[in-house]
Amino acid sequence: MTVTHIFHSGFLVELEHTLLLFDYYKGDLPTLSPTKKLYVFVSHKHFDHCSPAIWELTHPNIEYVVFKDVPTKGNGQVLKVSPHETYTLNDLTITTLGSTDEGCAFVVTAEEKTFYHAGDLNWWHWEGEPEEDNLWQDTVFHQELARIEGQHFNCAFLPLDPRLQVTAPWGFLAFLKACTYDKVFPMHYENNKAA
Repeated sequence: MTVTHIFHSGFLVELEHTLLLFDYYKGDLPTLSPTKKLYVFVSHKHFDHCSPAIWELTHPNIEYVVFKDVPTKGNGQVLKVSPHETYTLNDLTITTLGSTDEGCAFVVTAEEKTFYHAGDLNWWHWEGEPEEDNLWQDTVFHQELARIEGQHFNCAFLPLDPRLQVTAPWGFLAFLKACTYDKVFPMHYENNKAA
């Protein structure tokens, strides 16, 4: 298994027979093996999680898994998803969570490995925002996290947004306590490099 961070929240996971491309926004894509099935995931339509370029990808075996309100084009098969559902797509199992912003988060099982991509599901606590807004974020984030509590993930991709300053790691740390994992990758920090 190879994991490549592309930019911001965009990651490519390469398995023996499968490619999983999550929330591609911009940056240089690695070579996409034409002999492997390519699945392109879009958690929501914000510009920093969804690029129109995904519809121009040239690959002989491509399918898209996109949140239901993401505009689509005709390149490849498209599965539109909603929160709190489970889907079977070829050899993949995809379960969706809700979001504390827009769209959904993805739990994807492929080739006996399980991946979590949070999209914009995070504990967004903004200093200076109304207390009721921050309380809503706290409540909804923990409700969604409870849906995967105790699960094991081979890889998890989680927001660690520096704009939140002191509260930036809250959601990240909550996930680390709730779930088990082999590897965890921070995201949502544009072109800053992971440590």
